[in-house]
Amino acid sequence: MMLIGSAHAATTGSAIYSNASEPEPYYARAVKLGNGDVIATFTRKFPVNTGWAGMQPFNFYRSSDNGKTWSYLSQIDPNSFGLNRDKQAMTTLYVLPQQLGSYPAGTLLFATSDWDPGATYTIHIWRSTDNGATWQLHSNLAAQGGAGTHHTWEPEFAVSSDGRLICYYSDERQAGYNQALAREISSDGGLTWGSYGIIAGNSADWSWRPGMPRVVKAKNGTYFMFYEQIGGAKPDFAVRFKTSTDGINWGSATTLGNIVGTGIYRASQAPEVAYVDDGSANGRFYVRGMTDVVPSHNKMFTSSDYGATWSLIDAPLTVEGSNQNTPGAWSGTLLPLANSLLMEVNTVKVGSRYEIRSNVAQMNGDSSIVSGAVYKLVNQNNGLLLDNAGGGAPAGTEVIQWNDLNANTQWWLAEYRSNGFFRLMNMNNNLVLDDPNGVTTPGTKIVQWTDNFLDTQRWKFAYSGSGYYTIMNEHSGLMIDNAGGGAPAGTKVIQYTANGLDTQRWKTVRVDTDIPVNQFETYNFPGSFIREDAGRGKTTGSQYISQSQWRIVPGLADPAAISIESVSNPGRFLRHKNGEIWMDVNDGTTLFKNDATWRLRAGFSSGFGASFESFNFPGQYIRHMNGLLYITSINNATDQQDATFFVK
Repeated sequence: MMLIGSAHAATTGSAIYSNASEPEPYYARAVKLGNGDVIATFTRKFPVNTGWAGMQPFNFYRSSDNGKTWSYLSQIDPNSFGLNRDKQAMTTLYVLPQQLGSYPAGTLLFATSDWDPGATYTIHIWRSTDNGATWQLHSNLAAQGGAGTHHTWEPEFAVSSDGRLICYYSDERQAGYNQALAREISSDGGLTWGSYGIIAGNSADWSWRPGMPRVVKAKNGTYFMFYEQIGGAKPDFAVRFKTSTDGINWGSATTLGNIVGTGIYRASQAPEVAYVDDGSANGRFYVRGMTDVVPSHNKMFTSSDYGATWSLIDAPLTVEGSNQNTPGAWSGTLLPLANSLLMEVNTVKVGSRYEIRSNVAQMNGDSSIVSGAVYKLVNQNNGLLLDNAGGGAPAGTEVIQWNDLNANTQWWLAEYRSNGFFRLMNMNNNLVLDDPNGVTTPGTKIVQWTDNFLDTQRWKFAYSGSGYYTIMNEHSGLMIDNAGGGAPAGTKVIQYTANGLDTQRWKTVRVDTDIPVNQFETYNFPGSFIREDAGRGKTTGSQYISQSQWRIVPGLADPAAISIESVSNPGRFLRHKNGEIWMDVNDGTTLFKNDATWRLRAGFSSGFGASFESFNFPGQYIRHMNGLLYITSINNATDQQDATFFVK
């Protein structure tokens, strides 16, 4: 076992657990204690790849600095409690928010799923009354379904509106159901359980397999359950949510929940969820799925209207989607902290192995600043960028503003320190933005200096809206300012008293985003994807992986639109010619750029699909006919289905 301390700031954050002999940990859970510490745990082996055997005890780690460093705390070995640890995984961790039964607020509960056919129960609960230092077996629930094939999975806790403990879980035991979401209730703090009920499931449709419940309560008193829905309706595997006024009754079990998504992109599988009362009217949800396909692996979904609409926002960690053979991003945790921070604990691939890692982001309504992310800082008044005034500039060099050069002299690594303050390090020379000699005089020029961990090098971002922030030095209390309205390129950057002017507002533009690999599945022929064959655009089965993988990049003719680049043949793009879709090499001509540029639209036949409108022939869309791709106008329901694709 190896415990990793603070990692160099990056969007992969800090390692909680990294072990070459256990390269596939997954199912990360984290909770915040009353003293502000964070406790994290996870499953140390990925049972899918171990033959569902060879499991290890569950370790618990503690952080007192918002996840920057972690220390080993304790361990639960199910073998010590007469259980078979080879058959334990899919855990949860919960802090009692109030006294329940004889157990005070702050009591920790930890639960596992048990798939041992010889076990009496399928869910076991442990408790800790000393912040996770020691544990004892608390209770069991969900009796074994028989024959070793009917189990329960993925326990989740909440407290009902009438003050009882609820355990939600995925249930395979019920006759006629492939799987259902169920709940049991305890009136004595989780010692005894009963009042079984099904929340989501359909005994008349075997394709239904809802699972992975995550439950939070909003400040209006409404309970939200987010879960993955397999079967029942398109799109498959979507993260959906249902609501309840009491945490117990969730409406008809056969009513599908609402989808988390923007219309083109959607959350998919094994959701992680946080709700934050940020002072706004409704508070804000943050949701991320295991296999989300979005414009970047940095993204998650957010809503400020109780899920009526969703938008994309930067997430604390950069994680790539998982599948049934890898643990990447498989059921992580989003955890609200103080100072508007949101922590993510998840499985991240680093090199050749997976690690449990954590990172934080400062959440500001529709914007976020991620610790370890790299940004350009653009002044609202003159549109110029914060610049280090020359590659390799030495310590003491004064910072200037300059036109966007797309150079690392203008790229700044934001690393969260503490108490709401960040350090800003230049990516060209690794020097840090500094208030020279701790001067507090308005008008003092800002310099770059070696990192000395002093408050002269710590900066607080206060959100102004539309992606803009004021940036205040901790020592001087002064704002980064462009030294005058309309200041030209080359003007030195100063600190000045807050004055509310746009010369002190800076837009954060992230530059370290990635472009994921996508596939485009046809709406009306599931399992059939856009691919190329000898350059011709076609649709066919998923066996042609290399020919059906694409990247959505800024449009060649208009960066506000998109182009679709082949992964296996970089530099080749989907374009139209003579009404047909081909994959051709970019020859740099205006004609090619126009033909290979598309407007990304919400799918005609699905609220959560995509349609691709020609840039230079508005009203003409990519569609499939008889296995080939064309652009045509869309005139009827068949056309609409043929022109709708799910982004995967």
